[in-house]
Amino acid sequence: MYLNPTDEQPPDDLPTTQLLRTMDGLDAITDAANILVTHARNHPEGFDQGAVDHLVHQGNQAYKVVRKLYDMLPSNDFIISMDSYGPDLMAEYATNAAIVVTTSFALDLLAFYYDPFIKTGKDQRKAMFRDFQGAYQEARDECQSARKVMNS
Repeated sequence: MYLNPTDEQPPDDLPTTQLLRTMDGLDAITDAANILVTHARNHPEGFDQGAVDHLVHQGNQAYKVVRKLYDMLPSNDFIISMDSYGPDLMAEYATNAAIVVTTSFALDLLAFYYDPFIKTGKDQRKAMFRDFQGAYQEARDECQSARKVMNS
């Protein structure tokens, strides 16, 4: 969903484009989590407040990690101008790590949403829920396997 280009994002040929798109995706997922957390805080009788606090903590951690990954990268101009694959590999590794973190947070958010809305039938979009869950799982697994290849 968030890896599709928009007018606001840099061109596809820049080394950090996918990382920036992942950061935008994390922002969108965080916005959804904030809405759910606000709802859960306003209706505490239907939600485990410890789980709400845990979801908030997971979102904060995801943001910190992805931000550090972005901050550690040199500029696109530097990466492009280097006569070495090192900076390109750094950008690719940071992007894969950011996708793993972002999709893991998305899966945690979906897990939090499942019991009070999907399982109870308040939200009838179970098939769509499963599609999102499967897509995030697939993206995370693909990036984790790419990281394993890079590490070996």
